Amino acid sequence: MSIYYHKRITIIPKLVHLNLGTHGWSLSVGTRRARVTRDSGGHSSASVRLPGGFSWRRSFRRH
Repeated sequence: MSIYYHKRITIIPKLVHLNLGTHGWSLSVGTRRARVTRDSGGHSSASVRLPGGFSWRRSFRRH
């Protein structure tokens, strides 16, 4: 049995969130429709939700 922990802290309502978990942290900036996320491992991603159930996501990694 594994134990997991996840906590979402709102820094600026509906815009900036800090997510804490057992495996690290991530920072999300943006709205529900479009956001950029950066995690503790150096990964970044951008995502956009489009009307009609479509979405686009792109991942980046710093070298």
